[in-house]
Amino acid sequence: MFDATVLALLGVSIAVGLGAIGSSIGTMAVARVGAMLLSKEPNKFPQVLVLTALPSSQALYGFLFGIIILLQTGLLGGEITVDSNAAFGYMIAALPVGVSCLFSGIAQGRVAASGIKIVSEKPENLNQAIVLSALLESFAIFGLIVSIIIAFVGLAV
Repeated sequence: MFDATVLALLGVSIAVGLGAIGSSIGTMAVARVGAMLLSKEPNKFPQVLVLTALPSSQALYGFLFGIIILLQTGLLGGEITVDSNAAFGYMIAALPVGVSCLFSGIAQGRVAASGIKIVSEKPENLNQAIVLSALLESFAIFGLIVSIIIAFVGLAV
């Protein structure tokens, strides 16, 4: 059987790592397209920056849940206060937020990259590009909520 500390830290790694990967890939997709636009029209930097920043929020959701695991298990204080079964539960609870942040970050980046085309032709329609991209944000939030429910309700039973 695995040590409780290892299981809890694996949960933190799942939440934080997958969220960061999704955000990185999504942000890269927008930045690549945005850089092409900026090479021709550098005055559109503010619009490109807003769209490029959108996929980065998935990393924050993963980080938030990682902190929740550290707090709930006592690892933030230096000594674990849960047994292996509870730590395994926190590791499983990290999956919804980690996986949803991975895929929604990538998808949000692709949609925001497409939004660069809106900005390139009609910069006044930036809000449309933001709204289309922000729709993907909800999936990461759903994953975070499910992970929190599992951690606070499912493990308390």
